[in-house]
Amino acid sequence: MTKVFFILSALLIIASTFFAYVNGREFVKVRAEVTTTNVQVQGALKDVNAVVAEIGTVNSEVAKLTDELSTEQEKTKAQKLKIAQADNDTKRAQGDLDDNNKKLADLRVRLDKLPQGMKPETMVEEINGMKKATAELQAEAEMKKKEAEAEEGKMVEARRALDEVVRKIEDRKKAFDRNSLNARVVAVNSDWGFVVVDAGQSRGISEATKLLVIRGSQTVGKLSIVAVQGERTVANIIPDTLAAGMSIAPGDRVILEKLYQ
Repeated sequence: MTKVFFILSALLIIASTFFAYVNGREFVKVRAEVTTTNVQVQGALKDVNAVVAEIGTVNSEVAKLTDELSTEQEKTKAQKLKIAQADNDTKRAQGDLDDNNKKLADLRVRLDKLPQGMKPETMVEEINGMKKATAELQAEAEMKKKEAEAEEGKMVEARRALDEVVRKIEDRKKAFDRNSLNARVVAVNSDWGFVVVDAGQSRGISEATKLLVIRGSQTVGKLSIVAVQGERTVANIIPDTLAAGMSIAPGDRVILEKLYQ
């Protein structure tokens, strides 16, 4: 029985050794294949990295080209704007040229209409002479204007003086009309020493008016007004003014003292 186990153990060892040997060879083979695969992978990775680097370079170049394209587009846009502006300037210059040609044609027509003997070469001198003459005429006109204003001032003063004279004449006329009073004594109160005259405010008499009583060409006396009504005046007789041996009586004339004087 022991021998059987021994034989079985020996067989098992031999089998294990065989399988180990076979497995070792397989391991070496697999390891070699793995190494080869790793080398291939490293090569592939190197190729991939090279491709990635190339792609990055291409992207950089693309970005650079894109920037350059944008710059060129901006330059093109600016050039188009300049061209458009140049066209506008050209059109404006052409318009100015047309206007100048038109003005030149009008000037030629005017030159043709100049009086005989007047030349463009002497126009400046003649115009300056005209300006000088115009300035002298303006200065003379200003002087005449000042003289006219002075004369007008004198006329205003003369008119004012004339108006004053007219006013004085009117005042004197009114005073004369007022002083030309010719009234009558209609009543006499000897006891109270007053008289009633047939003229009042309507004839220009006021309480400040001085009245004389005359008979013929002789002054009888003076009156001092007490009250004035529309057509009647009551006045006191001033005793000291009565002429010797005379007294005021109805029918005596009454005039203004100022007129009498």
